[in-house]
Amino acid sequence: MNIFSIDSGFYRFLEKFTNFFLLNLLWFLMCIPIITIFPATAAMFGVVRQWVQKKDSGVFKSFFVYFKENFKQSFLLGLLWFVFALLFYFNINISLQMSGIAKIIMVSSLLFICLFFVMTTIYLFPVMVHYKMRWTLIIKNSFLFSISQLWVTIRCILILLLTVLISYVIPISSIILWSIGGYLIYALCDKSFKKIELLVQDNV
Repeated sequence: MNIFSIDSGFYRFLEKFTNFFLLNLLWFLMCIPIITIFPATAAMFGVVRQWVQKKDSGVFKSFFVYFKENFKQSFLLGLLWFVFALLFYFNINISLQMSGIAKIIMVSSLLFICLFFVMTTIYLFPVMVHYKMRWTLIIKNSFLFSISQLWVTIRCILILLLTVLISYVIPISSIILWSIGGYLIYALCDKSFKKIELLVQDNV
């Protein structure tokens, strides 16, 4: 069999690799202005959502459609999340200047809140591209999903940490690893969405 035949496993692998590489490249380039990190990430999750749901879509066209479609909402959420992150940073620094039991209580409380912040962030983009809703509902539902689907949330966080670790240890892997990580995270979140939607339908 010709390995370059359109029906061959090698050809399908090469096609998937190319799509992940192109998506990763687009995401990276659109993140360079910094302020577009959230819209670019929303666009990446929009594309991998199509792939998870077995919908054939071109990388470039789909990416920029989702980038434009989610720009305003994701940009505002990005600003809000940046403010939250700064507040955590400054408050933890202030807490570390304390001493005794007050320091332990403050630092522990902030780290606990920060954990929920990270958990909510994991679901933020999948919820944004899967459901069409106001930004307040995106945050609310992301938080609820992160709590109700805790095992999925933990696995998504592990995927994110592994992606960061591998990218740090093997920098060249960054050319494709982030889009693969996004795909795996969305695939897990998609199962959670379907599970909850079935429960809602059964209770109607």
